[in-house]
Amino acid sequence: MQIIVCGEKNVTTNMIKGALQQAKVQNADILHIAKPEEIRGKVTEESVVIVDWDGDPVMDARYVTAAKEANEKVPVILLCTKAKSGTVFGGMKAGATGVLNKPFEPEELVKVVAAALKQSKAKKPSVNVEFINPFIDATINVFKTMCQMDVHRKKLFLKDDHKMLGDVSGVMGLSGSATGSVVVSLPERLACIVVGRMLGEEPSSSLTPDVCDAVGELINMISGQAKASLVKTKYHFSISIPSVVSGPGHEISHRKGTPNIVVLFEADAQEFAIQVCLAPVDE
Repeated sequence: MQIIVCGEKNVTTNMIKGALQQAKVQNADILHIAKPEEIRGKVTEESVVIVDWDGDPVMDARYVTAAKEANEKVPVILLCTKAKSGTVFGGMKAGATGVLNKPFEPEELVKVVAAALKQSKAKKPSVNVEFINPFIDATINVFKTMCQMDVHRKKLFLKDDHKMLGDVSGVMGLSGSATGSVVVSLPERLACIVVGRMLGEEPSSSLTPDVCDAVGELINMISGQAKASLVKTKYHFSISIPSVVSGPGHEISHRKGTPNIVVLFEADAQEFAIQVCLAPVDE
């Protein structure tokens, strides 16, 4: 096993070496990369790339891009404090597959690295466009009609972990012939702007209870419109009462063994995501 640690400073590399020693991991080759262009030729089939995500997000995303260009299957983990978890959109968009918050326990590091390697070698689940397209269309339409905001789809990818990409998430459970969940996750500033537009008010300066409640209503509207579209197909579902989770680095569990599809969007020059984890009940 090879762990490639990316960052300008060597402190994180030493921290990871120490954690692996405490966990009594003997077969790990630790390599420090200070510049993105140094990754080429270093990535192997047994590599896991860890990017220190506490510096410049634009520069840090270049490490992710370089790693994926070297080997598109290599797992890339973003290592950051919880306070920085809301800034990982750029890294996930570039191809990162997971997030690990620091400080971390040695056992947690070992578990995350092992899971990343296992997932990189597993057969990727197929994406059912019958499920995802109605949610994409509904997201664009709800933002247009309710918030007077143009939304542009940027990227779709599969995500393996439970960490969300924003500071506040609206969650909707789905059941019926298709079952699972759908989540809309926004950074704090964009959430305040979106809710301000919905209510015809000046944006709040923080995630107040009213802002969080409105994010719940946002996922309710998106799910409702998608449900109406899917009624025309062989798949249909009922929706639960929405819930809201907030805070940097928050986690939301999803159905095990079901493709966890994330779609990145851009609105008002900021990025947000919807996450759809939905499958027929007979799968």
